[in-house]
Amino acid sequence: MSEIQQVAISEILNFFSNSIKSAKVVIDGVEREFPIWQTRFTGNTVRKYVKLGSEERGLITRAALIDVQGREWVVKEYNYQKGQDGFILAFPFRQTVGMITAGEDEFPEVEE
Repeated sequence: MSEIQQVAISEILNFFSNSIKSAKVVIDGVEREFPIWQTRFTGNTVRKYVKLGSEERGLITRAALIDVQGREWVVKEYNYQKGQDGFILAFPFRQTVGMITAGEDEFPEVEE
């Protein structure tokens, strides 16, 4: 019986985590970039946090985690009216990897 080892799952989560460099957040229709404030690993879960301070106010409608090239990896839609209090956007991810069971990896027959 084959089993995915924890090291493989950890490496996948590390790749994902290291690839995310910042977040784009739309507040009152204006897109702004924010740094990743904090990253937490717990078991097979990684969480990325983006902190908005008291100076950012208005309707938050969208947030996306982006890589160094500006490509969006994850997008979340919001409808949150942010006032003077701080606000933290959370992006939790769980990695599951498994072996393909017998029969799932068969190729369909190709007619010649």
